Amino acid sequence: MMKFVIIFLLILSGNIGWSQKKALDTASYKLWRRVDAPNISEDGKWVTYHFVHIDSKYDTLPRVTYLYNPEKNIKEELKNVVRPSFFANGKWLRYTVTAPEADTCACDSTFLLRLRDMKKIYWDKEYDFNEYNTSELITYSYPIDKKSPRYRRFVIKNIGSCDSIVMDSVENCTLLKGHKAIVYIKNHGEYKSLCYSPLKGKPVVIFSDKELLLKDYSLAHNQLGGTFTVATDSSKMNNPDLFYSFSLPQGKCRLLVDWDDVQFPENYVWRSRAYRLSNDGKRVILDGDTILPVPEKKRKKKDTRFELELWTWNDEISSLQQREGNHRSSNVKLAYNLDTKVCCRVTTQNMEKLIVPDGNKYDYAFALDKTPYRRFSDWKNDINADIYLINLNTGKTILFERNSYTEPEWSPNGKYALWYNALEKVWYKIDPKTCQRVNISKEIGYPVYNELHDLPKPAEAYGIAGWSKDGDRVVLYDRYDMWVIDLTGKKTIYSLTDGYGRTTNRQFRWLKDDYGDKIIDFENGFLMTSVNLENRDEGIYRFQANGKLKKLMEGPYSVTVNQKSVDQKYCIFTRQSYTEFRDLWWSDLAFTRPVKITNTNPQQKNYLWGSVKLVEWTNFEGKRNRGLLYLPDGYDSSKRYPVIVNFYETHTETLHDYIVPFWCSGMLNVVSYVSNGYVVFMPDIHFTVGAPGESSYSAVVSGTRMLIDRGIADKERIGIQGHSWSGYQVAYLVTRTNMFACASPGAAVSNMVSAYTGIRTGSGMPRMFMYEETQSRLGKSLWEDKEMYLRHSPILNADKIETPLLIFHCDRDEAVPYAEGLNLFLAMRRLQKPAWLLNYKGERHFLYNRAAEIDWTLRLQQFFDHYLKGTPEPRWMREGIHANERGIDQKYDLVK
Repeated sequence: MMKFVIIFLLILSGNIGWSQKKALDTASYKLWRRVDAPNISEDGKWVTYHFVHIDSKYDTLPRVTYLYNPEKNIKEELKNVVRPSFFANGKWLRYTVTAPEADTCACDSTFLLRLRDMKKIYWDKEYDFNEYNTSELITYSYPIDKKSPRYRRFVIKNIGSCDSIVMDSVENCTLLKGHKAIVYIKNHGEYKSLCYSPLKGKPVVIFSDKELLLKDYSLAHNQLGGTFTVATDSSKMNNPDLFYSFSLPQGKCRLLVDWDDVQFPENYVWRSRAYRLSNDGKRVILDGDTILPVPEKKRKKKDTRFELELWTWNDEISSLQQREGNHRSSNVKLAYNLDTKVCCRVTTQNMEKLIVPDGNKYDYAFALDKTPYRRFSDWKNDINADIYLINLNTGKTILFERNSYTEPEWSPNGKYALWYNALEKVWYKIDPKTCQRVNISKEIGYPVYNELHDLPKPAEAYGIAGWSKDGDRVVLYDRYDMWVIDLTGKKTIYSLTDGYGRTTNRQFRWLKDDYGDKIIDFENGFLMTSVNLENRDEGIYRFQANGKLKKLMEGPYSVTVNQKSVDQKYCIFTRQSYTEFRDLWWSDLAFTRPVKITNTNPQQKNYLWGSVKLVEWTNFEGKRNRGLLYLPDGYDSSKRYPVIVNFYETHTETLHDYIVPFWCSGMLNVVSYVSNGYVVFMPDIHFTVGAPGESSYSAVVSGTRMLIDRGIADKERIGIQGHSWSGYQVAYLVTRTNMFACASPGAAVSNMVSAYTGIRTGSGMPRMFMYEETQSRLGKSLWEDKEMYLRHSPILNADKIETPLLIFHCDRDEAVPYAEGLNLFLAMRRLQKPAWLLNYKGERHFLYNRAAEIDWTLRLQQFFDHYLKGTPEPRWMREGIHANERGIDQKYDLVK
């Protein structure tokens, strides 16, 4: 008996807890904030961040930037601070305090803060300075004489010791790595010198000639030397004719080439600058221009009586001619060999991209030519290219692949190239000397392409993870694991993750420090991200030097590492789930004692929030289907609920995404509806090419019936809403089923035929590519299968619609023509079926006007509340809003 009483009291207390919470309303949206501009110091000991309201108009002044030490739990508040940045290995912080808006005479103030003792230095000079990540040095310059700003004084100051080095009449100064030396140009008035100076020592003059004009210089990647350009007279200053290299350890330079003596290919000229050298200093890749003779034309007076826009059926660029960047460039690449003194053209005017290895030594490059395929851009999403392999020593060009979907990628050492053949779905190793192709992905034994691909174009590869330091090994992804392939052919392929991903249904990916990272550190180990593809749990693993995987953290959340410290010991990251906001965390890279830094939205605990879970069923195609089911707080499995089906394509990957309560700009806000007692269902849709509508029907309708069969949904109180592509699906579905009590298609295509030949006014792109290759997934042109386009046009079956529609479509929609929504409404009106059209005049595909967002949010919920909860109609649904009433009577009030 006592046990029963205790259980009853626990249940009662839980219900009281729910009753004390409020449902989200639009007034509560203004409370939500996000963490903005998080940054970690170079040594990982300090973090800066501030909060910004999701709706910026609720941000209060002064804005507070927080400076936090997670280990010591020290927190400083810096008011009105912008652009905080750490430097000097995390020992210092630079920040600027903005002047109060009311004080128009005051200026922004910059400070330097020493973090060990919070000593503050005010920067009282009118000119700015540069700071450095790994040094307490700062540098700045200013005119020696304000009346003659040509000559400047350059200062290197140690803010720790206050020691300074002052150099007059210098420009283009570069503090070298390690910050123990500097390279600069000394201005003597009539001539200039290139100099190198240790910070503690005598300067060395690398080049100085009173008869020659020094222009500019550039440093090599290793900063042990570089190149510079010199003009023999003032007429050549824009295109200097002499090209030098220099060595810093030796303090010497040598003339590499006098461009006037070079025999350039006929009809080409070079653009002179301080190019970096390749192939151990034996080659330079030049930018060149085609000499295009311009025939003299008699200038005609422009006819301004009318303006004709002429479109041509076979224009190889685009019939629209409105897009920017489609002019033909005269830029080409030239290669000059310093040993052989031979200059050859390596790209033509049509080759828009030269692909070279990252390393210093290489003899070959690839170039892309998209010219033959530009005329197909109206109906192809991505323009293919012809790929050419070029010998940089001779200029000999070989057609490597015609009409390729992908481009090759070089190994860092330049010995090999990899190319993914999208049609064959395999990776090839390319030997540039022989152009021989070897299938290197065959031995993996598993698909290296996206197995869930459902578009009418070739599937993309899972991709290249990275390379070994020597460039002889590459790591490829399959769906789950990482595979190491020895390009020399000496070692057998093996799974870096030892097949653990496939065995446990986890997807492993390298956690890079930077997007451009390519070199994987096999010797010291590295971090990986993991996603459990069954329950969507995410985590961080370490690949250890012994070849083993070690789990560092993993759980029912989504995790993102924002930034690692320079010393690779600490990081800041965010963690989120449906109920956990994306707060900022700090940790060492072993993730042994993560520290939660922020509590951004504590008010969430005061509101009904609900929960989310994965659900699974068998669709009408007999296939496994999954989706997300959002349930309100206090969900009672013995009751049936009003349900809104809301979807786009697939959603299970967002299981652990936090949803910020906010006004609707197109799609409804899920958490707001859940908080107000709705169940929201988001089914995954995997499309069959040529049958997108039926694919949606199979997933959505079967999933909704599953909710009815499981006692979750009240079959009389189910609504559906979608926007853009899912707006189309909603319009299609209501022609196929009457199971929905109401529906709201937003910015939806209603006629596949008229939309197919329409134009996206935002980009100027014809819409044909969307139907043939991408989202609509029809896979054929209108004339290849007219019946398919007609079958997928909801307006032709509008007579079958028995579902009341709230159509959302704005007259300045740049993606889907407004006529598509208007025509669907007019069809419903002609058939005398209940429908409303909301056109927020002047708005686009999504709403950007806050007042319009608020209005749309309110009307959408009133529409669903009426049909799914039985609340009275608002007057706008009953009476409409006459043109004379617009903006005067919004008619939100409910009919009594």
